[in-house]
Amino acid sequence: MQKNNIYLLFILIFTISLFTFHNEIQLSILNACELFITKVFPSLFPMFVLTDLLIYLGLPELLTKIFGNFFKKVFHTSPYGAFMFFTSLFCGTPANAYVLKNLVTEKKLSVDEASYVFSFSFFTNPLFYLTMLNFIFKEKNIILTLFLIPYLANIITGIILRPKIISENIIIINKHSKSLLDTLLESIKKSMNTMLTILGTISIFFIINTVINPANNPFISGLLEVSQGLSQLGLANLNLRVKKLYTLLFVSFGGLSIILQIKSILADTTISLKLFLKARFIECLLGIILLILTNNYF
Repeated sequence: MQKNNIYLLFILIFTISLFTFHNEIQLSILNACELFITKVFPSLFPMFVLTDLLIYLGLPELLTKIFGNFFKKVFHTSPYGAFMFFTSLFCGTPANAYVLKNLVTEKKLSVDEASYVFSFSFFTNPLFYLTMLNFIFKEKNIILTLFLIPYLANIITGIILRPKIISENIIIINKHSKSLLDTLLESIKKSMNTMLTILGTISIFFIINTVINPANNPFISGLLEVSQGLSQLGLANLNLRVKKLYTLLFVSFGGLSIILQIKSILADTTISLKLFLKARFIECLLGIILLILTNNYF
């Protein structure tokens, strides 16, 4: 009952804000749509479709054959753990949550192993991240360093959190009942639905940011919604060191928007996000340490 009262209060405040900040909210929605059309959609949509096609053609299975033993020794995961990791490299988060959910539903990953693998498979879509890095920074060495650090931080996080028991699940290669063309059409449909969900979530968090962050502080924006935070960071008159630090914090934490999208995707599973959230704070700390070690902070 108390929880319902809190939700009711939040909705009431949100409703009042819609009328109080009517013009500002309209502008924020338009800005969300502009960001989505110019930066988010062009980078995410083709990667979603490409990921489905690569999975269909068996690239992740090929990679697990090459790196399966490495993952077993280093991360104590089954080959499906490697499958999840490499798929995440291509599509990023939260799209990889759909892959994780399917692996658990098909009993190819246990809930515990799924929670662990997901904790160190948290990646911003590479094409989107590279687009934003080129928007924020001009120096190629800075762009390359900031691009690689989250990947290295995820690997170290996986080693820190790895379980003591090695998983012995054997990977199963599924035979395709659909043609490549059918897979392409289905991927386009699924990807468009995902993109609409992302647009809606971005718009909601743009509205929230307008209400609670009228000064458009990039740090607050980035904690709420990573694409908005990175976009504002590119326009902000901030010290270069601060921009580099904020960029790593945003992509390591992911923002509340992505976390809620993940929670929604995994809602009908028993996968816990406790380890995932713990990993985000570890990755933020590792990101700062690696930034200092690469002499890119001072």
